[in-house]
Amino acid sequence: MKTIPLHLAWMLLAVVPLSFAQEEVIQEEVIREETPTVAATADLFARDSYRIDTIVCPFKDDIDYEPGDIECALLEVPENRENPDSRFIELHIVKLNSRWGKEEDEDKEDDSDKYAEGLADGRREDPVIYLTGGPGAPVTYYVKRFKDHTLLDHRDLYILEQRGIGSSDDFCPFYGGRNPSDLVTFAENLQAANNNMADCAINARAAGVDLTGYNSIENARDVKALRRALEFKQWNVWGISYGSILGQAYVKEDAEGIRAIALDAIMPLSIADSDEYWRAVQWYDRDLKKLQEICDRQPDCARHYPDIGQRLRQAVQSVVDNPIVVDVKDTELFPSGKAYVFQDIVAFLPFIFFYEQDNYPGIPGLIYAWADAVERRDEILFKALANFSGAGFGDSSDGMRNAIMCLDGGISSLERAGRQDSIDYPVLGNAISSPESLARATALCAEQGMPMRLKDEFLPTQTDVPALIIEGDMDPITPPPNARAILPGFSNGTYVEFPFAGHGPSRSVKCAGHMLNKFYDNPTAEPDLGCVESMEEPQIYAPMYVTNIGPRLMGVYAEDKKKLALPAAWAGSSIFVLLIAFLVLSFAPVIRWIDKRQAAQVGRARVYAWLSATVSIAAAGIIGGAMAVTAEASEMLLIFGLVPWAQYGAWLGLVAGVLGLTTLLTTINERRHGPLPIGTLLGFLLTGTAALGLSSFMLMWGLGPF
Repeated sequence: MKTIPLHLAWMLLAVVPLSFAQEEVIQEEVIREETPTVAATADLFARDSYRIDTIVCPFKDDIDYEPGDIECALLEVPENRENPDSRFIELHIVKLNSRWGKEEDEDKEDDSDKYAEGLADGRREDPVIYLTGGPGAPVTYYVKRFKDHTLLDHRDLYILEQRGIGSSDDFCPFYGGRNPSDLVTFAENLQAANNNMADCAINARAAGVDLTGYNSIENARDVKALRRALEFKQWNVWGISYGSILGQAYVKEDAEGIRAIALDAIMPLSIADSDEYWRAVQWYDRDLKKLQEICDRQPDCARHYPDIGQRLRQAVQSVVDNPIVVDVKDTELFPSGKAYVFQDIVAFLPFIFFYEQDNYPGIPGLIYAWADAVERRDEILFKALANFSGAGFGDSSDGMRNAIMCLDGGISSLERAGRQDSIDYPVLGNAISSPESLARATALCAEQGMPMRLKDEFLPTQTDVPALIIEGDMDPITPPPNARAILPGFSNGTYVEFPFAGHGPSRSVKCAGHMLNKFYDNPTAEPDLGCVESMEEPQIYAPMYVTNIGPRLMGVYAEDKKKLALPAAWAGSSIFVLLIAFLVLSFAPVIRWIDKRQAAQVGRARVYAWLSATVSIAAAGIIGGAMAVTAEASEMLLIFGLVPWAQYGAWLGLVAGVLGLTTLLTTINERRHGPLPIGTLLGFLLTGTAALGLSSFMLMWGLGPF
């Protein structure tokens, strides 16, 4: 049996414990001692060819873009520049071309355009290199996200898919997909994650991979090599999350090649020197409290969601040593046909929603709905999560991430922070892992041939390069205290904090691209922070309209997507008939007045038919609109519910059913008093039946008012 594998955050995935024979330690140390290294005075870039080959973008069929908007290439680099016998690998490079001058974009305007005031017209010749997060996140995600970013209004954006990720020679592409097994306890689940890491390292070495080449120092050298290969004397740097670590390392490696740098969602380069940087549960608890403060300032939220953190902790405690078990059909993911949900998923599923501030209005209602579902062990919801757990959560390059965490010293720091979190926050702190697994993770870095590099390489960065140090006030994983820790080293740095923002506001806040362009235009000037001042307190959805239609449809789709045809036909045909009826009954009086015709005598049947159609269309429109608004905030919120005003659509749906039944009875009654025109009779009967059908669909599929 297998637990539901949700990708919560790269930090959470990095804490997995490992299990491997102690005898391996000596063997790996011998391997490292025998590896030839380049002398300290040698040119580390002597073997770099700076060869770039253009390629057809590997995501061409997955992302919609016009020819010339996006270009892809491969850069050849040594796998380990410190080893003169190192093999060569190729890194995937993506270029997003500036939109400036494209006619189709000239007429596009949005609310963020007012923050572009002061930007001169024209395309800039100094591009931006984006340093991706994770570590281990593939480039496709960033291309999808940034192809519409306002930074492209004036500048080209290069994205380096870092070594060991995706098309840049991912050395463990089947990381979590090998030998799926039955797991029935939380400890077994942690152990399985350990085995994945061990298997990856063993198989990678057997294939000739030098795991010691996958660290932030070598990553920074790749960025320098790319700048040289593109023949830019200088460029601008933008890094978020792990990209902020890489950005600090890159400043040390290539300060003369940087015009200006913007770092967002900060994790200090000197990660191994502090236990506080990795206090993930402390930061999570901090955000839960800040969200509660927002909620308490809004009467409806305060009334319906009085203790968000405690409600989550109650749900977590209900599954400790008592996991949720559901039967599933997907025996490829779950060999025994059963999926297990442990406390880590219960505790940290809401955590991922704190990354994006657009989710914040729905998080209080989500946590309460999630806690209710956990405590009643909602089979429909957990089957849906199990069936879709392999979609969209397994594309991170975990082997590269493990190497970075080990060689940079993140694992040892995380162990110490995790132990403290488990003491200070016993419910959430002990839901993420265990002290034993954290200790094994630290030890096994060395056992797998990935001990931490020299600490001197990770000393805090000291630079006078113009910089923006950016944070989201409610970032759940790299919060403001981390950003303030590196600020003293940036003598020309400006600290920028977006209120009510999550992880990486420079990529998610619409006007942030204008802020970055202004900064890159004149890095030494006082930054224009008008975009920051645009942030407003989120208006919480209270009470969120809770419905299980999302999980139910997901479940049907996973079982047999052809079965979706029945509910689709049910709702679709009802709405189609009702829309026709609404249009005909609404405009028929006008047409009759123009033609000077008398209406057929049908008593009150016509009025009830018109009311049935009108109320039904209103109900469908409100529910559809609520789904659209909810999905715009976060598609995942649809699993739990909709914005509060969806309840009006639910009530109207119930009223529509009553009116539909009334229409049928009234029409039949009028028929008894005398014949009705056949078209009129059929129209009223169809309208009443469709209204009754739509209402019953809503009630049966979880869109009722109760």
